[in-house]
Amino acid sequence: MFGKQQFVTGCNYWASHAGIDMWKKWDANTVEEDFAKMESIHLEMVRCFPLWPDFQPLVNMSSGQNNPCELRWKGEQEIPYDADGGQSGVDPEMLERFRFLCDCALRHHIKLGVGLITGWMSGRLYLPPAFDHCNPLRDPQAIRWQLKFIKRFVTEFKDHPAIAFWEAGNECNCLGKANRFEGALWTRAISDAIRAADSSRPVLSGMHSLISNPVSSATSPEPWSIQDMAEDFDVLTTHPYPLFTPYCAVDRLGSIKSSFHGAAESRLYADIGKRPCIAEELGSLAPTLGNEKRAGEYLYNTLLNLWAHDCEGLLWWCAFDQVDFSNPPYQWCATERQLGLFRSDGSRKPVAEAMKRFAEMRNAIPCKNLPKFSTDAVCILTASQDSWMAAYGSWVLAKQAGFDIEFQFSDEPLRESGAYMLPMLTGWRNIPRDRYFELMHRVEKGATLYCSFEHGCISPFDEFFGVTAEYQEYAPGRCSAVINGTELDFNYDAKLTISAAGAEVLAVDEEGIPVFTRFRLGKGSVFFMTHSPERQIITRKRAVERPYFEVYRIWAEELLKNRLLLSGDPAVTVTLHSVSDHEAVALLVNNGEKTASVTPTVHPSWKSSVQTIEIPPHDAFILPLKK
Repeated sequence: MFGKQQFVTGCNYWASHAGIDMWKKWDANTVEEDFAKMESIHLEMVRCFPLWPDFQPLVNMSSGQNNPCELRWKGEQEIPYDADGGQSGVDPEMLERFRFLCDCALRHHIKLGVGLITGWMSGRLYLPPAFDHCNPLRDPQAIRWQLKFIKRFVTEFKDHPAIAFWEAGNECNCLGKANRFEGALWTRAISDAIRAADSSRPVLSGMHSLISNPVSSATSPEPWSIQDMAEDFDVLTTHPYPLFTPYCAVDRLGSIKSSFHGAAESRLYADIGKRPCIAEELGSLAPTLGNEKRAGEYLYNTLLNLWAHDCEGLLWWCAFDQVDFSNPPYQWCATERQLGLFRSDGSRKPVAEAMKRFAEMRNAIPCKNLPKFSTDAVCILTASQDSWMAAYGSWVLAKQAGFDIEFQFSDEPLRESGAYMLPMLTGWRNIPRDRYFELMHRVEKGATLYCSFEHGCISPFDEFFGVTAEYQEYAPGRCSAVINGTELDFNYDAKLTISAAGAEVLAVDEEGIPVFTRFRLGKGSVFFMTHSPERQIITRKRAVERPYFEVYRIWAEELLKNRLLLSGDPAVTVTLHSVSDHEAVALLVNNGEKTASVTPTVHPSWKSSVQTIEIPPHDAFILPLKK
């Protein structure tokens, strides 16, 4: 299912009549009607949640001085014995309700992904009463009963054909405070327990807000690590909400940046973790962030970009509006009320129509499962920097300039490429010495390197970059430079003043100080930028409307000459998919808000049957190419 370009579309599900209380306020007829509605817009996958306290209703009985004495079940009952003689504390009635859900999904041709330890949901913690006052990620008793729950639940449903995948749970890194090592220990226990009960299905992480932190690192920040999660799970997950991800709500919903957020973050996780990745939660959250029409355009554009870049699918959050419920979290959180594909009266929103339209588009074309897209450069992320800012900024600029990148972290051996990037180099402990020398050796043999600088240290410097550092000043400021005939300004937190020592000066600031240089190193070239266009494009409102991408077009000039096809329009991005030695597919996506008329530049050794292409806003055109 995963890692085979079989892109899936779907949503997250709570019943339309009760939301998160669906298991307590069970209504089989409503569930059946809900799945019929989801089938009507061709959804293939539904992510569902056996709420932990409903399915494992354990309570703690205390003796004198409030000392814990015994766990009981559903108030004061003894914990019943399961058929295998064990005591899991799982409620058989809830299992029957979940079985109905599985059978219902099967009737409506929908597969299920199951978040097992669902103790965190929509801004509220849901724990069995027995564990109300503990940290379920650290407490050994709580973890013991989580493992019992997994064994009982997965064993019960492992033979059901509707189940497509298991996952640890919903955003379990929100269950309690746990540093990176504690999180990795918890996920290893959970993932091993799932596989012990069912080794036939993939296990997904269900986590969000991870950071790049190598397995070998001894640091233990609270954000969990992409690399650690990749060791424990078959598929990584992103929840790319613009509102909750740094720098992603700077521009309006439906802008180029927001339309690429899901693909950029999912490719970051996939490339760094070397695992498939699915955007399993995405939504517009509230009408003040974007009206229904804009949300539909945003979703369709995001679907196209995820599909184009080998992401595994998209699951909208969520199926139905929940505006009619007054219990927490709906009482608390305005972001949890009007985020469905369907309104409270069951009518479809534009986002539902976008899902349906996307499915129909894919079913109507020969290449429903796109071949893997080709990349042109390797973007190396380093310690000390804000790696998400660097990755997101590099992605957007590369797409606007007309080429595609993949990510790697600086601790791993260099991936093969003719072009490398070191964006936003920061701090004194950034790229390891041996990797740095290996990189420069690749350049000497003919590769191109682009490096932009934030602040910190690079050593050696002069002989590799062809410039001399006069001094560095740690004070915020702004400068401007003319790049390809356009004046661009750069905000910075620190300023490096350099002079040329063999390098060609491509741009200077208003004081005549070089800011962009090119140096011939052996058979290759090193481009150096003293300021960061990546920071500008990500942190500043509507920066995509200014040509910061020209920096990338300059350093990637030779790379772009070898691309099979260029759109010539920074809003119309292109992915290239090889079908055979003599056939390829170009997917052109108009990420702009106006119809684009483009005349693509096709490589001389390839041919296209189309000269000029009209692409509506937030839409795409699939162009076959032949040699």
